[in-house]
Amino acid sequence: VEQFLKWLEGRCHGTMDWMEQNAARRVDPQRVLEGVRSVITLAASYDSGDGEQAEPGQGVIARYARYADYHDALGQALGLLTERVQSLAGEGVRSLWYVDTGPILERDLGQRAGLGFIGKHTNLISRRLGNWFFISEILTTAELETDEPERNHCGKCTSCIDACPTGAITAPFQLDARRCISYLTIELKGSIPEEFR
Repeated sequence: VEQFLKWLEGRCHGTMDWMEQNAARRVDPQRVLEGVRSVITLAASYDSGDGEQAEPGQGVIARYARYADYHDALGQALGLLTERVQSLAGEGVRSLWYVDTGPILERDLGQRAGLGFIGKHTNLISRRLGNWFFISEILTTAELETDEPERNHCGKCTSCIDACPTGAITAPFQLDARRCISYLTIELKGSIPEEFR
C-alpha cells in the first residue's frame, strides 16, 4: 500500500488519473464491498507457448490480444463462480467480482493469495504460469480459509531490468509507467513521445 501511494505521489502513473481518483478504495477493500472478509483470487493463463519473436522492423501482437476479450471471457465464468460461492456460503452473504475492472490492487491480492510473487519488474510471476496470465477476483463477505502468500524468488536476477528497452524499470520493484511500452501503447492518449519510438 505504501509503495502504491508513493508511486502515485511521484506521478509515475502518468495520465492514468483514475488510479489516483480511486486510491482510497484501491488500498481498502472495505470501501469496495462493506463487510468483505475474503478475496478469492484466480489466475487464467494466456500463454500460447509459441514465443513468437518480431523480425526487425515488424511488430508482434501481444499474446493476450490474440484471443477473445478476456474481460468478457473470464467475466462469464466468474459470474457463475460467484453465484456458486454465494449459494454455498448461505443467506446474507454478498459478493462481487472483477476482471481487471475494479478499484482494487489485483497484483497484491494475487501475491497474498499465493498465486505468485512480485518480480523486480513489478508484475506478478507465477512459478507455474510465468507472467502470462490474467488475474480476477471475487470479493465476498463469507469467511474463507486463507492461502499462504508467495515469497519472492528473484534473488540477484536482473533480467527484466536489463531487458526493458525504455528503462521503465527504474530500480528493482519500481516502474515508471510514463516510460513503459504497455502504458505508451494502451493508456496514453495522444502521440508516443519521440524518445520511445
